[in-house]
Amino acid sequence: MNDSVDAINAEALRILKVLEETPFAACCPLTREFAELPPSPGIYAVKHRTQGILYVGKSGSVKGRFKGGHKALGWAFMDKLNPDDVRIAAVTLSLQWIRLSLQLEQIIIRQLIPPYNVRVN
Repeated sequence: MNDSVDAINAEALRILKVLEETPFAACCPLTREFAELPPSPGIYAVKHRTQGILYVGKSGSVKGRFKGGHKALGWAFMDKLNPDDVRIAAVTLSLQWIRLSLQLEQIIIRQLIPPYNVRVN
């Protein structure tokens, strides 16, 4: 794999497109077990039915990240969002991109500026 800036940017934009274009109905609903989420490394988005992507993150196990709790879900609760209007989209990372997941996540956050993410400089 080429670690060039262009290759990393291209992969980040590809992932962002997948997250944005995944229909709400195809995203994982909020459950106790999050059985539909991959247990593998990936980039994920907490999406609202009408507001779009609220939060973007990365994890070594997307499923494990949500089973253990997640601050974005707490913020959605505090904002009194209907849980039926919040779902999770995820893109599994191939082995070649796992070590660059932080860079991919930061590029996506800078591009999208989701309201629940802390500002990335």
